This record gives sequence, C-alpha cells and structure tokens, in this order.
Amino acid sequence: MDQIAIVILAAGNSKRMGQSKQLLPWKNSTLLGSVIENTCLVEAVEVFVVLGAYTNEIREKIDLSPANILINENWQQGLGSSIALATAEINKKYTDMNAVLFVLADQPFISSHHLNTIIALHNTEKEAIVITRKEDYRGVPVLFPAKFFSELITLSNDQGAKQIINRNKNEVREIITQNNIADIDTFESYTELYIVNLNSNVS
Repeated sequence: MDQIAIVILAAGNSKRMGQSKQLLPWKNSTLLGSVIENTCLVEAVEVFVVLGAYTNEIREKIDLSPANILINENWQQGLGSSIALATAEINKKYTDMNAVLFVLADQPFISSHHLNTIIALHNTEKEAIVITRKEDYRGVPVLFPAKFFSELITLSNDQGAKQIINRNKNEVREIITQNNIADIDTFESYTELYIVNLNSNVS
C-alpha cells in the first residue's frame, strides 16, 4: 500500500472571521483539533499541519503531538504558499511518500471514511489527481500523486492548486461525498454549522 502524507492547511489569519477560526470550539475540541483527530483515523498516512498566522496560540491550546508541524513564515501569500512549503518538505525529507492529500482546517464535517475512500481510489489509479465532489462543488480534500510534486512546489498565490487541476483535467478523478463540505469563513457561518453539528449529535 502506498504511503500517503495528509497535509492540514491551517496557516491563514481568518481575515473575514476576525479571530483564529482554528481555535473555535468544535465537539470536545476545536476546529483544527477535530480535523487532526479525523485525519489520524485514516490508514497508511503521515499527518502534517501547516501553521502560520496564529502559530503560538495554536501551539498553546491544541495538542499537536499526533502531527508533524510545518511553519509557513510567508502565510500572507495565501494557500498556495502553504501547499508549496508542505510539498517541498515532504519531497525532501519523506521520500517514501507516494502522494499528498490536502485537507482544510475549517472543514470539520469531512470524515475519515471519505479520506480513506480517496486513498483507496489512489491505490487503484496511482497517477490520478483525486478530488472531492458534492453537487456543483469540486475541490478539497484533494490528493496529488508524486508526479505532481514539482508543480505543487511552485505555487505561491491564493488560488491553491486549482490551476494544476485545470491543466490536467483528463487525469482527475472524483469521489462523491455525502459529508457537509462547507468551510467556515465568517462567525455567522461558524455559528450556523455549530448548531447543525449539535443537532446531528442529538438526533
């Protein structure tokens, strides 16, 4: 079975939120803590977390011991810079990794089952990019096999890896999910999703 690196992208400054959304309460933990817990349930992976804007606060308040921590000093450059940093580090120091699976720190409903399903497809189509699909949404979590590492390392803007996906549409495969794929950009969206989560746990 291939070795997969899961990279949780958590370096942003949550500009629209006005505070560290990584530290907002979620279940018995925080948004970021919950995502780390989910990824640690995934098979055959090494977990990485990319921190940036709120590194000190996050280190103080979240147990990061299950993951390898990477610090993006250039987090202001956007998501692409975190992807590039993580890929370069993995490509250099973890040479047995066959693919990288990127996960957002603010998608707490994404389950370990969905991530395992992405990896299972990778194990049968090792050269394909595997993206998440729900209705009109196509995006993260997304897996890139090693042959795309050189392209990922060159990213620097806030568009993430969409440009690489768009350039290689024939090599893209989709995993449909029933998970809520909403990310959390504002306090209002956090509150709404927090209530959804509470109701789902009660029902």
